[in-house]
Amino acid sequence: MKALSVRQPWATLLVEGVKTIETRTWATPYRGPLVICASSAPKDMFWFDAVDKVHRLMHAGCIIGVVDLLDCRPMTEDDEDAAMCDLYEGAYAWVVKTRHFCRPDKVIGRLGLFDIPDDKLAPIANDDTDWLFNYPPPQGAIKYTDKRPVFE
Repeated sequence: MKALSVRQPWATLLVEGVKTIETRTWATPYRGPLVICASSAPKDMFWFDAVDKVHRLMHAGCIIGVVDLLDCRPMTEDDEDAAMCDLYEGAYAWVVKTRHFCRPDKVIGRLGLFDIPDDKLAPIANDDTDWLFNYPPPQGAIKYTDKRPVFE
């Protein structure tokens, strides 16, 4: 499956569906499922979710989830809110729709689109199942509920 490296927090926001446009200075003819990989820099970061009142972990250097790449076109001013950035010269709007989070397995990202074997992806179901992974090991367990990673 095709993959794209994106820096945090934008990688997580894309998979959550909060950010629906990713911007690049280049276009692609590819349309379809796209694995979002969090770049290894910056390192894993935490943020406080005021709604759920928990600290959440945003992984780095790993697979985050899968979106559908629906369109790739020159960016306009109307795209700024969905892209969470201002219009800049030569920007292309990659319009995406979220599919699902994946287990945050480590991956070496690359520039441009690259391939990840389908068997490397472990989707997280959207049911009532609690998912528990020890990733990364030094930081303890991560519990997945409602598609969102929670650091415990």
